[in-house]
Amino acid sequence: MRLSTYFLVGISLSIGWGIRGNFGHEYGAAFAGCLAALTACLLSGRADWRSRVLHFGFLGAIGWGFGGSISYMQVISATESGHLASQWYGYIALFYIGFLWAGLGGAGTALAAVGDIKLLNRITKPITWLFGVWFVLDLIEDPVANWLQSGVGFDHTWSRHKSPLYWFDADYLPAFFALLAAGLYDLWERKEKNAVWLLVYLAIGASLGWGVQSVLRFTGLETPLASLLTYSLGDATYIDPATGKAAFDAHNFLNNWPQWFGDYPQHVGWVVGAVLGTTAYFVRFGKFRDGASLIVYMAAGWLIVFLLFPVLGSLFFTKFGGLRMTPPRSDDWAGITGAFVGMSLWMRHKGYWAVAYASLLSGLIGGLGFSGIQWIKQLLMMPGNPRILISKGLQPGSEAYESSVTFWSHWQQQNWHSFLEQSYGFVNGIAIAVALAVLSRRVPLDNTPPSPKTSTDRWALGIMSVFVLLGIPYINLFKNVKEWGERLNPDVWTQTTFGENGEKIVESARWDVPYLGRLPQIDFLHLTPEGWFNLTWILLLAMALLIIRRHFKEPLALIPSTWLGKGQLVFLVLLWVMIIGNFERALVGWSPERLLTEWVITFNAIVATLLVLILPHEKETIKIGNTIPFRALYKKTWFTTLATVIAASGFFLLTNRAIYQYPTYEKLDTKRYFTRFGPEAAWRSKPNLKNAQHK
Repeated sequence: MRLSTYFLVGISLSIGWGIRGNFGHEYGAAFAGCLAALTACLLSGRADWRSRVLHFGFLGAIGWGFGGSISYMQVISATESGHLASQWYGYIALFYIGFLWAGLGGAGTALAAVGDIKLLNRITKPITWLFGVWFVLDLIEDPVANWLQSGVGFDHTWSRHKSPLYWFDADYLPAFFALLAAGLYDLWERKEKNAVWLLVYLAIGASLGWGVQSVLRFTGLETPLASLLTYSLGDATYIDPATGKAAFDAHNFLNNWPQWFGDYPQHVGWVVGAVLGTTAYFVRFGKFRDGASLIVYMAAGWLIVFLLFPVLGSLFFTKFGGLRMTPPRSDDWAGITGAFVGMSLWMRHKGYWAVAYASLLSGLIGGLGFSGIQWIKQLLMMPGNPRILISKGLQPGSEAYESSVTFWSHWQQQNWHSFLEQSYGFVNGIAIAVALAVLSRRVPLDNTPPSPKTSTDRWALGIMSVFVLLGIPYINLFKNVKEWGERLNPDVWTQTTFGENGEKIVESARWDVPYLGRLPQIDFLHLTPEGWFNLTWILLLAMALLIIRRHFKEPLALIPSTWLGKGQLVFLVLLWVMIIGNFERALVGWSPERLLTEWVITFNAIVATLLVLILPHEKETIKIGNTIPFRALYKKTWFTTLATVIAASGFFLLTNRAIYQYPTYEKLDTKRYFTRFGPEAAWRSKPNLKNAQHK
């Protein structure tokens, strides 16, 4: 409960969140969550928690990673749009995104603290299967999509919606493959030798699905039913203000189903039937031991809520753009909602009410942090803001206007988004510190010996060590290779000469980065930069496995004997590998505004290094108070959360509009800022079209 604890956990997650802004998405968030979980564990003062330091890093990273898939830049823009309904919506949506992000992050970290140690070790097995299946998905997704699309080009950025597997720009395939991984692990774990029943269920489901579709087609009901369950992701009645004519062709809109549904409608029935048949088999026979049921709960929740909200629920709200948070961008928010619900149900079912409560408490603080820091950012951007100057009656070009803009120009040009990222990360760290502070004094001590006794224990510690020290850096730093190649291969020189007849001759050359492509006299070994990067990490992995094996036989002198020392070593190695890797990424495209990010991150890392070494002590005493009924506290906290989001979003909205004094809707810059509602709402004016770039 020390102030220094909140500060260090906050600054640790802030460092990670600043780096996450450069690497993005789930992998960047996983690093931030891992760093904060390690710090909270080391500062807890509990010897039983410190013996789980690798569990903290492992599960904390996974928990925080989920929220990285949610699109949020549009709702940030909505809070700045000046449109009343869209601004209020933006603050509520930011709260909700922050709630989901911190809620799942808090759940992963708290599970490491209070979960049964045997379960925490065993759960690494199905999670390893999950990572393996996701790796296979990464290998086969593009080849399968290319095979299905018959030559229609697509990429992962501007034309990703042309992939036949595209569906609301969402990560439904990883959720589906997570269920597949849990099923495969279940078959392996219960040593299912007679898989004939699985094939029978699959065949029956596929046959029934094919039969139902055939009957619908024969009776002429297939087309009406498909039309009833389908809506266009756009507004065909939208009129372009510049031309006064309809802006879009209705046939050019995407719809609420995967692309291949329209390309191969004859196969929808048997494919859906096969999936349902396989599901019925595992409902009947599946055991999902070793924590694999948690994967099932969360993945099934992802898919169910995704279907209930943006896919089917939107049919009743087409006049408002459907039940979508950031159209035309990703609707992963719905899937992550389902993952949160699935996690909560599993924790309650297993009796982990303390984890459910910690998740809710950290989610409440994280939600306030995301919406609140955005509000603070806008307050800080007041001085010299052109929008405020105009609202005060100053005209562009006037002496007073230009003088104020010039005086505050450097202030306005700072990397304010980085301020948002790092400040929000700090609040997320506070959320973790608060949640674990409550648990640390009310959860009984676990006197289970920390030393690995069984092969399962050693397997778990080995997997978690590799994941934290090599896995997290790899999945982030691999992105540097592309960045180096793109940044270091510009036109670096241009030479102008004149020919004999006076004609101008312009010559330019490209600087080829001297990647090592071939070895002397070895013509068959030729790898791309990515290939050499991967080879290096494979060698590091082999080295790590040999070291871990040796350490379990006889402890290495380099590795501290205490869990506090082990945790500090893991923290420092992970921190500085990522700090250096992040700086290398930024260096090739350096600009003055990067200073706010990279210098501040490095400074914070220096402070964190100092504090993580001097604050924790080997022998600390912690008083465990009376245990409290987390179940009752969990239910009460829900009411606090709902009341807080309404009150906070209203306060943020009113103060923002009082300061900025926005003009009428007709004079708002709806092309630059995202608006969720109104005649120029983004889903109307900027939809994704089949034959255009993705928004």
